[in-house]
Formats: sequence, structure tokens, C-alpha cells
Amino acid sequence: MDDELIAAAELGDEAKRFLESDLGKCLLGMAQQEVALAQEKLERVSPTDVEAIRALQNQAQLGRQFEAWLLELLDKGNNALEVFKHSRQE
Repeated sequence: MDDELIAAAELGDEAKRFLESDLGKCLLGMAQQEVALAQEKLERVSPTDVEAIRALQNQAQLGRQFEAWLLELLDKGNNALEVFKHSRQE
């Protein structure tokens, strides 16, 4: 159990460092730009062009998922660290 908590905490710490790095900020910004671009295009696409609408929705969702995945790793890491600390205090 401790090994799993430590691994999750370490992965969360790596996610945090990545998000704080220039590369992480750049990739997160690119993902956010993809969402904004998809939303902008979605406003102009023909409502009858189902394939284009689906593609733009997927583009926006992928941009959102990238950020969500990183934040999920960060949260899981923080939670694991707290559980690990609490188990050590008992």
C-alpha cells in the first residue's frame, strides 16, 4: 500500500513540476488554444455539417482532457501524500 501511495505522490509531484515548467506551460497553453479555436470554428460551421461539428467537438474535448489529466495526476498525488503522511503519524 505504501508503495502505491509513494508512486502516486511522486507522479503527482512530477505533474506539478511539469505544469510549472516552460514546456508544461507551453503545452497547456497550446491545449487551451485548441479549445478556443474549436469553439470559434464551431460558431461558424454549418449546423447541417455533422462531421465538422463532431470533429470540432472532439478537438475541444481533447484540449480540455489534456489539462484535466494533468490536474487529476496532481490531485491524486496530493491525496496520496496526505494519506501516506497520516498513516505514518499513526
